[in-house]
Amino acid sequence: MSMDYSVLFMDAAEYTRGAFSGRWKDVLMLLVSLIIFPLIPVFFGHLARVMRGEKPAPSVEWSWRSYADGIKLLVIWFFYTLPAIVAGILLFGYVLVVYEMEGVKAIEPVLPEIIGGFLVVFVVYIFTALIANLAGVRFARERRFFAAFSVRTIWGLVDRIGFWDYVIAVVLVSAFMNAIIAVIALIPVDIVVFVLEVLAFIPLVVFQARYFSRVYDLAME
Repeated sequence: MSMDYSVLFMDAAEYTRGAFSGRWKDVLMLLVSLIIFPLIPVFFGHLARVMRGEKPAPSVEWSWRSYADGIKLLVIWFFYTLPAIVAGILLFGYVLVVYEMEGVKAIEPVLPEIIGGFLVVFVVYIFTALIANLAGVRFARERRFFAAFSVRTIWGLVDRIGFWDYVIAVVLVSAFMNAIIAVIALIPVDIVVFVLEVLAFIPLVVFQARYFSRVYDLAME
């Protein structure tokens, strides 16, 4: 299966534009949901609706259903990225112990091992992220929490898309989002950077949710 990445980007961009153009109430509700800790699951519950394929983009709802869906989506993403998190913590702990015991000079002899460790953590993260993206969409589509943990089924979707085609799709959207964040970070005023990055995060994650929703659709064709 060949993927037209430009079509995926244009669809996600048009969807995101429609989600926010002239819809200031939705923007405000998502912003409040994102910055007020108890409401954060509502923000991710809205992403679940986007992943569900609702079109046009749904209005934001502060409801128990959105709250519950958001918690489930966060748990799914946490579960899949946990191996990379644990590996990263162990590597950081190792470096910290070496530094605390003998200082900077002790790190140089084990630098190759540390670099190798970081590469392993990176590969583990990429692998788990490949599954986590489609797992979130599968949960949203099936409306069943445990549907997200059928790794065999999800890997079957990756196989239907084409492993390297899917990897390229993930890399492209990640590079796009990180490039925008990096450009904002060039602004010399820290508070302006913080505000703009928070504001940019909202449409970017909606863009990503729609993007992977369409990737999922391609796998189901």
